[in-house]
Amino acid sequence: MTRTRRAAAIVGIGVLGLAIATACGALGWWQWTRSHVKAEIVAPDPVVPIADVLAPASSAGAAIGRRVSVAGTWADVDAVLVTGREVDGTPAVVLVRALIVDADLTGTGESATLPVVVGWRPAADATVPDDVGHVALTGYFRAPEEARPAPDPAPAPPGTRWSTTISPSELAQFWPAPMYSAPLASFEGSASWAALPPPPPQRDLDFRSLAYALEWWAFGGFALFVAARLMRDNGRTSARKEIT
Repeated sequence: MTRTRRAAAIVGIGVLGLAIATACGALGWWQWTRSHVKAEIVAPDPVVPIADVLAPASSAGAAIGRRVSVAGTWADVDAVLVTGREVDGTPAVVLVRALIVDADLTGTGESATLPVVVGWRPAADATVPDDVGHVALTGYFRAPEEARPAPDPAPAPPGTRWSTTISPSELAQFWPAPMYSAPLASFEGSASWAALPPPPPQRDLDFRSLAYALEWWAFGGFALFVAARLMRDNGRTSARKEIT
């Protein structure tokens, strides 16, 4: 085999390997996309009493995202206005209030304090809480946030205080104990505070298509490896013959 023919063979091997890898990559991407298209929406758990999901002063754990019902009385303590948020592209202030959960609903026989994310308003339009007395709510547990230094803006409206985080550990410093370890985002909102948008639906991927995608990409990588080895071996053979 002449030097020109060897070079042509090496180039041919490289082109073939690249073509196979490209085809495998495209098929893998198609399967990857298919796995997301065929993903099924996971129906959220039904609303259950709060005592079935989380007890006061216990780790939130698997309670995050669960939907619960609860009833109680708004505590006569300062509500919290959380700044630095954005809802649907609008700079927002979020209202968090302390709900004293009825003793017969906590599962412990004693009342407890539940941080409730009542809703939001545009940042320039924060007002004082408007609901009083006994209420019944439904909502979902949000993950607790880390405590951060409180902001120092203009004085807060009467009956409220500023914060930059929704942290039960921070709220426990000035709200009654015991306290729930995760805040509840209310579905109802209030007369002057719009409820936060519900969390996006979870989707269960089609793992069969996902596995096919990984297999195609593995085949493509193997094709490139084999092509590279053949090109290297042919190049070495050509070099040895030239030296001889």
